[in-house]
Amino acid sequence: MRCPNCGRETPEGNYCGYCGTRLTAGASRDPARRGSAYAANPNQSVYQPDVISTFFPHLNPQRTRLFGWILAGLALVVFMLGFANLVPISTVLAALLVPLLYLAYFYVVQVYENEPAWVLGATFLVGAILGTVATLLLYRTVVAGHPIFVRPKTSYVLLVGVGIPLLVQALMLVGPLILFFARRERFNDMLDGLTFGVASGLGYAAAESIVFSWLLITGAAPALGDPSSLALRTIPLALLKPLLYAGTTGLICSALWLRFDKTPPTREMSALTSLPVALIAAALGMIIPALGVTLYGGQYFNILWYAIPLLGIILLLRQVLHVGLIDKARSVGHGGTISCPHCHQTVPDLPFCPNCGIALRSIDKRARVAATVGAPADATPDATQPDAADTTTPPAQPTEGNDA
Repeated sequence: MRCPNCGRETPEGNYCGYCGTRLTAGASRDPARRGSAYAANPNQSVYQPDVISTFFPHLNPQRTRLFGWILAGLALVVFMLGFANLVPISTVLAALLVPLLYLAYFYVVQVYENEPAWVLGATFLVGAILGTVATLLLYRTVVAGHPIFVRPKTSYVLLVGVGIPLLVQALMLVGPLILFFARRERFNDMLDGLTFGVASGLGYAAAESIVFSWLLITGAAPALGDPSSLALRTIPLALLKPLLYAGTTGLICSALWLRFDKTPPTREMSALTSLPVALIAAALGMIIPALGVTLYGGQYFNILWYAIPLLGIILLLRQVLHVGLIDKARSVGHGGTISCPHCHQTVPDLPFCPNCGIALRSIDKRARVAATVGAPADATPDATQPDAADTTTPPAQPTEGNDA
């Protein structure tokens, strides 16, 4: 059948195997954008703020559920330790929870199967080192030195609520930007930007939370209220803050890598995926909670100040990933057919699964290779070669009848 969007002859199915357009009668108003079927997990809507499928896009549905249960279970342990008055221990555990889960994800999916572990480890380590140094300098001299129960001065609010958050965001971008300029030919995919941005943000957040908990133990930072009150104040933030830091940095890096991806877009890219929008959203995502906590802090308000920006960042990040996977679709390069790891149907090895619509580029390399059926012996791309997936002809440009 011929796809009404890209004009190519595509195998029979629910989606075009080349551009991902939804072909069924129940398609949305804009089938090429397919907002009801997230490109990295078609079982979800693009507007579903799912943490796992956003920050761990290479996981199949089974592993997505598994990682979700692991995250929920470990979070429960952290809360229980907090309410047991083991606040510093629970804070450190919470600081390591999401980073360790992300490192486990990186190992499971083998994002860079033939690349040494230092690629991601160095990015995480740079963020952690900068987080440690910045926290020791800034929190000791500024945050911990502010008198409690005294209305902060305007200069203090601007420094803690605007200046420091922007500085923190800039520091979290150092590691990914080094890789962007030094290894652009090797790591040139939008998902590479997401991986490095999330790793750097998590490294910084982990170091910041651990150092801050150490300041609480040594008395360098003021203790606010009884232990149970402190648990409610710090533990949720120790979980929300890493995700926020990972989200803002991952958003900027995804938008940056997407704009410099050499694959021709199938149509004009959405403004929501632009680097200026990502920078503005990330800045607001860092400033809003900092200002809120400084001016109107409290046990439950602090959770709200972090949760609302995090929700917005996740939704915008999903837009960037979804649009990038669709508008810069490209073949994974194995040839033959593939047993789709998402829907388990045997389909032609094209950029998208014709049956479920998942962008096969979002599936981890080990799962793709294991699922390939009837490919030539030399068809599996060498992960050590740059742009192994870019050797095929990109999808044709949309026809005039496309409503894009």
